Amino acid sequence: MKQLSPTVNFRQGFLLAVLLLSCLGCIGTKDDPRGERVGVSGLFYYDGDPITSARILFISKTPHGTVKSAGIVHEGIYQIPEVGGPVIGQARVEIYSTNPEMEEFIEMQAEAKKQGKPFKDPSSVIIPAAYNKNSNLTATVTKDGKNMFQFKIESK
Repeated sequence: MKQLSPTVNFRQGFLLAVLLLSCLGCIGTKDDPRGERVGVSGLFYYDGDPITSARILFISKTPHGTVKSAGIVHEGIYQIPEVGGPVIGQARVEIYSTNPEMEEFIEMQAEAKKQGKPFKDPSSVIIPAAYNKNSNLTATVTKDGKNMFQFKIESK
């Protein structure tokens, strides 16, 4: 049996990896069989202030399965693009605290100081379960609408 050179094995492995990664890129596209995906954006407030750092999740139940779309909230603003966005219809919305990386944390501190605003440590923000795993927050995602949603939650 003839053994292939390491170069041929590497090339085959590399091509296989590229093929698999390109297939993964197809997951979550706009043409999802569970429904048409659209982009969403908006604002998120926690105790009256824009939430510093969080993760937002739109969960849609469709006849063909559940669709989850996630985005990052930074300084109260979030945006999830059409590719990977929620499907048209009613979605349950969950929000989770996140801790920024040290570099981002330092930038956030400096920006607050520059603007003369008090700095709220994102790691001190504890979002109650009523807004994440037990959330009743909803959004109606439409095909032709702006799909801009604003949420205001309280720590109490």
